Amino acid sequence: MIGSKFKPLEEIMESLKGHEKVAIVGCGGCAATCKTGDEGAVKWLADRVGEAGHEVNLEAIPQRTCNIKFSREALDDKQDVLKSSDAVIVMGCGGATQVVRQLTEEYGLHKEVMTALDSTGHMDTVVAGELAIEQCQECGQCVLNMTGGICPVTKCAKGLLNGPCGGSQDGKCEVDPEKDCAWILIFRRMQALGRVDDLKNYMEPKDWSLAGKPRKVRLDKPQYPEKKDAA
Repeated sequence: MIGSKFKPLEEIMESLKGHEKVAIVGCGGCAATCKTGDEGAVKWLADRVGEAGHEVNLEAIPQRTCNIKFSREALDDKQDVLKSSDAVIVMGCGGATQVVRQLTEEYGLHKEVMTALDSTGHMDTVVAGELAIEQCQECGQCVLNMTGGICPVTKCAKGLLNGPCGGSQDGKCEVDPEKDCAWILIFRRMQALGRVDDLKNYMEPKDWSLAGKPRKVRLDKPQYPEKKDAA
C-alpha cells in the first residue's frame, strides 16, 4: 500500500488559483485505506474548494486510480465534464496523479492536473483500520532471507547491514530511543529460529544501482531466472 497524507490546505488552494471549475478524482485503493481519497475525503475537499469560491463540477472515485484500466472505467464517460473543467485535482499517490494526467492527454485535453496529497512510502497494514508502517524500501536486492524476515534497510535508522551501531542502548535505537533497535529485533528472531550463527556471515554492501529510478517490470511474459552452470 502507498501511504498518503493531505498537503496543507493552503498549498492545495494555492494550486487552484485562477481555476474556476475544478474536477476532483479520488482513489478507492490505497488512498481510501488512508482515508485521503475515499468518499468522505472527496466530499471534505469538495466542500473546502467550494468555500474558496471554486465550482466543483466532478467528483469521481476510480477503484484504483493508479490502474489506468480502472481510471478509464471511471472517467471515459465523463470527458465532456473534464473538458469543461479548468483543473483536475487528484486525491491519490503520485502514480495515480500521473495516470489521470495521461488520460486527459489521451482525451485531447490540456488541463492542469494536480495532487492534493503527499505520498509517504510503501506501507503495510499492521493493525487493520488503525496503523500502517513502512517495512520495505523496494531496494531491488532483498536481504530478508538473511535476517529472519526483518528488514534492516528500513527498520534500522542508519540502514546498517551487519549489526547495530555503537549508539544502540538497552535495545533501543540511538536515533529514536522510543524505537526498538532493528538489529536487536533481528537477533531475537534469529535466536528463535536457531539461526544465530548465520549472523556471522558478512553481507556485502548493497548494489544501489538496482534502486535507480524509474524502474520497470515486464508484464507481458514471465521473467524466470536462468539456471547457472556449475563452475
